[in-house]
Amino acid sequence: SIADFISARYGKSAALGALVTGVCVLGVVPYVALQIKAIASSYLILTGGQHLSTTGPALFTAGALAAFTVLFGVRSVEATERHEGVVLAVALESLVKLLAFLLLGGFVTFKLFHGFGDVFDQAAAVPALRQLFTLHGAGTSGAEWVTLLALSMSAVLLLPRQFQVSVVENVDEDHLRKAMWLFPLYLLIINVFVLPIAFGGLLRLGGRGFDADTFVLALPLTAGHSWLALLTYLGGLSAGSSMIIVETIALSVMMSNHLLMPLLVRVPAARPEGQRRWFAYLSRVALQSRRLAVVLVLGLAFGYYAAIGRTLPLVNTGLVSFAAVAQFVPAVLGGLYWKGGTR
Repeated sequence: SIADFISARYGKSAALGALVTGVCVLGVVPYVALQIKAIASSYLILTGGQHLSTTGPALFTAGALAAFTVLFGVRSVEATERHEGVVLAVALESLVKLLAFLLLGGFVTFKLFHGFGDVFDQAAAVPALRQLFTLHGAGTSGAEWVTLLALSMSAVLLLPRQFQVSVVENVDEDHLRKAMWLFPLYLLIINVFVLPIAFGGLLRLGGRGFDADTFVLALPLTAGHSWLALLTYLGGLSAGSSMIIVETIALSVMMSNHLLMPLLVRVPAARPEGQRRWFAYLSRVALQSRRLAVVLVLGLAFGYYAAIGRTLPLVNTGLVSFAAVAQFVPAVLGGLYWKGGTR
């Protein structure tokens, strides 16, 4: 895990590993809450209950994903265990998400409007939207854009789920060479229709009480294409659930290895008689602690959503987690290039 890497490179410090784990848990919980909110609110919009409370669907989402992760993602105590089935599911979900978003973008751009030029021309004709075509028009400075780019770059590499997939789940280093061009290409393709959907939502749904977060569902629904809204929801469900599963697997291993186990091995009273029994006991405790950690992380995420997250836009919640993992950048760069870091 990212905690293993940083602690190993700086003198195998157990305290540093615990600190990194704590920052990861506190920093990533808002990101998990973001996914829970997205899944729950999208469900209510799809079923026509957008004015109802999302607490019930959010709690069900958290519980269902906790059960799935415990059953299929946390099955052994091996820290480097690979979850090839989970990785395959994530890959398929990524394709579903891409397909859904491209179909939606094509529908908005070429069905609701007459191509990219028409979308941008209509948006430019509205004074409130015309200013969004310039760098500072949305009230964001150049320095803020640079900051967002830096935070995003660090998140791509250092979020626990990203590290889990690129390092722990990696069966061949050569796969990274393919990922170096395939992953940016995926991001480029999936963002082709972001601006048309955003402008289309503002033009078609402005003043009708829809948040920008919900445009991808509201546009096909209001146009009478419920099948496309359902496909879009499935794409979002795929994205959110896969993120939560991989993230909680990574965090559960970190919490067990760097928070619970170091404490347990220091408590003589906890040791049963006999070395074999002791190791068997540790194995059972490690497995159960990881399962408990999955439930704890999702419980904290639901609590964050209920207390704070329901009033914040999705992007603001995500930036909290991006800022948290950005704190690891100096330590990771030092671990890679500073030879004296192990002293």
